[in-house]
Amino acid sequence: MRHKNLFWGFFFIAAAVLIILYVIGGFANVNIWSLALTLILLPIIFDSCVRLHFFGIFFPMAILAIIYAQPLGITNLTPWPVLLTALFGSIGFSILFHNKHTYCFHKDYGWHKHDDKNEHFSEVVDAPDEDTINFDVKFSSSIKYINTDDFKQANLSCKFGVLKVYFDNAKIKGDTAQIYLDASFSGIELYIPKSWKLANDIRTTASGVEEKNRRADVAGPTVTLAGNLNFSGVEIIYV
Repeated sequence: MRHKNLFWGFFFIAAAVLIILYVIGGFANVNIWSLALTLILLPIIFDSCVRLHFFGIFFPMAILAIIYAQPLGITNLTPWPVLLTALFGSIGFSILFHNKHTYCFHKDYGWHKHDDKNEHFSEVVDAPDEDTINFDVKFSSSIKYINTDDFKQANLSCKFGVLKVYFDNAKIKGDTAQIYLDASFSGIELYIPKSWKLANDIRTTASGVEEKNRRADVAGPTVTLAGNLNFSGVEIIYV
């Protein structure tokens, strides 16, 4: 409750200060929509600082830098340099200051803490799935466990984030399935059963796909890896 009160208290104080500055001409080169976006981003930064969620700290700060680039005289640093800085800074600080506790979603109990001894992720999702799975990550880091007895397709979107997906508890009834990736400025790890034959049909721009522990003599179902990678890296680990 105290955390929630701090969050909203900070929000309204920031709103009051920004409105006064706007009225007295402190934001002569900033329109009302940019000011409204600022009011949204500042509490996100505060909340992320409390939770040590570095993606939620650096990316809103990067967006604010883009909004106020002209008044601050940093137009040469926007948009891509500051966004790349936010990406690498978020990943670096997440590694250095990882926390044992992450948040896991349970269908009956909602969000709860989950112990992860190795790395810090914003969320861990481990719940029953249908035959088609849709999962999105934006400005964050997530672990997703695929749990289905009739896996057909996974649509995974990751923008400015880090994503791990475990398919070792997914079963394919037919002969084929598909994993569709849509990633930009992200890092993705896919844990694939060794019995699956993976066909790489993904399109890349300044990106790469690396495979580990792949077997040549596989008689299992064929899984097609499709989609688009932009300034991203995908690591496929066969388990």
